[in-house]
Amino acid sequence: MKQIYKLVSLLLMVAVAWSCGEDDNMDAVGGWTIAEPALTAPAANAAIALNEATPAAKTRFEWSAAVASNKFVVSYAVVLVPAEATTFDNPLLSITPGNAGKDLFAEATAQQIDYALWTACYPAGAAVKLKWAVVAKAIDQSVVASENVTFTRFATEYFPSTLFITGDATEAGTDVTKATAMRAQKNADGDLTYVFDVYTTLTKGGTYTFRDKASLQSRVYGGKEFTLEPCGTAITAPETGQYRVTVDLINNTYNLVKIDQWSIIGEVTENPWNVDLPLAYIGNSIWQAKLDLLQPSPTSTFIIRANNDWTYILKYVLGTDNKLFIESEAAAAGVKVDNIPSKEAGTYTVTVNLQSDKYTYAMVLDPSSQPAKPIIGDTKSPDGDAVSGNFAITGDLPSTLFLVSDGQSVGELTKDGNKFSSVNYLPLQQSKTYQLNTKADGSGTIIGEEEVAVARDQAYLIVLDFDAKKLTWKYYNFKLFHWKDPDGWDAHKEIVMTYVHPLTFTVKATLTGGFVCKFNSPWDVQFGTADTALSGTMQNSSSSANYPGIVQDGDYKATIVVAPDLQSCTYSFVKQQ
Repeated sequence: MKQIYKLVSLLLMVAVAWSCGEDDNMDAVGGWTIAEPALTAPAANAAIALNEATPAAKTRFEWSAAVASNKFVVSYAVVLVPAEATTFDNPLLSITPGNAGKDLFAEATAQQIDYALWTACYPAGAAVKLKWAVVAKAIDQSVVASENVTFTRFATEYFPSTLFITGDATEAGTDVTKATAMRAQKNADGDLTYVFDVYTTLTKGGTYTFRDKASLQSRVYGGKEFTLEPCGTAITAPETGQYRVTVDLINNTYNLVKIDQWSIIGEVTENPWNVDLPLAYIGNSIWQAKLDLLQPSPTSTFIIRANNDWTYILKYVLGTDNKLFIESEAAAAGVKVDNIPSKEAGTYTVTVNLQSDKYTYAMVLDPSSQPAKPIIGDTKSPDGDAVSGNFAITGDLPSTLFLVSDGQSVGELTKDGNKFSSVNYLPLQQSKTYQLNTKADGSGTIIGEEEVAVARDQAYLIVLDFDAKKLTWKYYNFKLFHWKDPDGWDAHKEIVMTYVHPLTFTVKATLTGGFVCKFNSPWDVQFGTADTALSGTMQNSSSSANYPGIVQDGDYKATIVVAPDLQSCTYSFVKQQ
């Protein structure tokens, strides 16, 4: 029993002793202090010239220990602030000593210090008066010791190799660490031009700035009226939309180009080089759409352009799998570009990625997409000027080929190498079905489908390419152009005509006496004549005369019957009562 009592007594004594020690170390908040560290190097009012020839040379900051009255561990941070600063909360440079901040010295390279001064927009070669300070901290208490120092910046101005856009007007918002990277442009020698660009959404009324790093320890570029201002105020965004934002650090400018859409145009559309297939912006510099694309021949191509215009055109970078480049900027960058090669006809998810490190396109075939139906004239854009399309065919190259309907030849196709062409425009009807046959009466070998439908009455040019295994069709719609000559072109009328089988186009329109006319499918076919008769013949030529025969105001029925080769037509204007 005595032994148990002695053990209990011993434990109680240890607990009391521990309690006393803890009370000594855990004074109430404010009941203990930290002594200021004594700064020892650099000396007071030291002047240090940073040498760009030795950017890795180090400046060593030293001090004696700061001691907490309760023996708590003290950690340190070294900061540089402007000489006129009244606090140390927003340093130009902050350095954590080794040993988790417990060492009594810290070092910074000449390059680190020069960069910190550059971010604050001190010019190259400037002698910058600063304070260097040691912040000593234990638990929730801290003390600061500071001393004056002057650093002279590198003589050569620094230009960053990276740039970011940030702010509440941007997609990434105000978190600087999530700022959107911009693309650094290079010249033909591969050197940086210090021009940067990015495609992004800007939100009206919000603001944005540019930074050389996605970090608060970086230089801020603001500006106004397209002039860039280092350490300037944030820029206010214009109307909400997608923009190409370009920054030129050499000339201190920025520029905005609103991108209403990127779209595909070329030989992969139903109306080649006349219809844009738009891509939708899905965010983060990416545009995408699911599109039905054609391939009239293995060499068919397309481009990607902005705003239905020919100013900003994206083309394929030769020698790469899927890289893109702005055509107008390619030569200066030493990049060779060409139209984008097509793929087999089908439904594709087309993606254009214009992120800073991408500039690529992707075409992913929808596995459920089916080959186009064998229907001549099947199009989503039937009212275009020159309308075309294609579909796959099967069969070996024959020696002769006819387009047949009801056992009779509609037209013989002319062989040229591995292609057959109708040469002339064949008047086909929706009410009939057709067949490609090696004999005029339909008793020979069938090429392709047994029956080929026609979507609408029209005059079609038919071409079969047995290398590509494609049938391509094409037709023209016509318009009656009517205007005051010579100074009234800007107010001209384009009156759409209706096709009537066979080879006829007609329209009823109100015409003005003294105005001139032309029958056009702009601008491949242009029928005109200098004759003033209300009926006659016109020739197809880009230099054909404007027709001057309408001398009285009134309603007219205008009709043309085109020759199968579209090189001429007969015309008539009949004044309506």
